[in-house]
This record gives sequence, C-alpha cells and structure tokens, in this order.
Amino acid sequence: MEEKGTIIDAWIIRDIPWDVILLFGGGFALAEGFVKSGLSTQIGKSFDFAQGMPIIVVIFAICMIVTFLTELTSNTATAQIFLPILAAFAIEWNVDPLLLMLPATLSASMAFMMPVATPPNAIVFGSRKLQIADMAKTGFIINIFGAIVITLLVYFVV
Repeated sequence: MEEKGTIIDAWIIRDIPWDVILLFGGGFALAEGFVKSGLSTQIGKSFDFAQGMPIIVVIFAICMIVTFLTELTSNTATAQIFLPILAAFAIEWNVDPLLLMLPATLSASMAFMMPVATPPNAIVFGSRKLQIADMAKTGFIINIFGAIVITLLVYFVV
C-alpha cells in the first residue's frame, strides 16, 4: 500500500519566487488586454507615418519600439502584439515580411533594463544585489547597441 502525502512540501512553496511569477503573469495579461481592447490595432495605425520612409529607418524604429516596449512587458507578449501588425504592414507596403518581423522578433529578446522584461532579469533583480537604476543604465546602452546591430544585419542580410 502506498503512503499518502503532499505533492509539494511547504518549504518549496515558501521558496518559489512568487514575485517573478506574478510579473510574467501580468505581462501576459497585458498583452491579452492590448489585443482585446483594440490597443494593438491603434498601435498598428500609428505606424502609418513610416510609409515612404527609407526601409533602414523603419527597421531601426521597429527595433527601438519593440526593444523598449519589451522592457515593460514580457518578450513573448511584445512579439505576440507586434508580429501580426508587422506582417500586415509588410503585405500592405509590398515588402518582404521578414524585413519587418525579424527585427521585431530579435528585438523582443533585447530586454536588458528592467526586471519584468525577462526571467533572467527578474532573477538577478530578485537577488537584491542590483538596483533598478543599475540595470536601467547598463541595459539602455546595450539596447541601443543591439538595435543598431540588428538593424544593420537585417538590412544587409535579408
């Protein structure tokens, strides 16, 4: 006969980083809210200014917008919001969808400033050895450099 017991001990539940789990749950809820409220459609309409601009400028703008938005929401949520919008724009503007979607996808992983952006950031911040100001200052420089690199790679390779 098997012995009955708990699946998870109390000390495991106590040590779960609930703040990290709640941060990510909030990011996914925010992404769903963007879609259901129509905010993602409004974001899409705000890209109308880019039609007629040089494609390298559009790529860089996409990199910057997605990079900094992903600092506030999860990278998955940011990609979930932007990729369908960019695919529609690519078709409307008669450009290769990869030219717009690839920089957005790569930029969504360029979250180095805020704890909410990615699990590694949240874990590092959860250690309490870094302040948000430290992460933001260093992450900002890395984000700018990353956006430039992604822009050049996509423009000259795709």
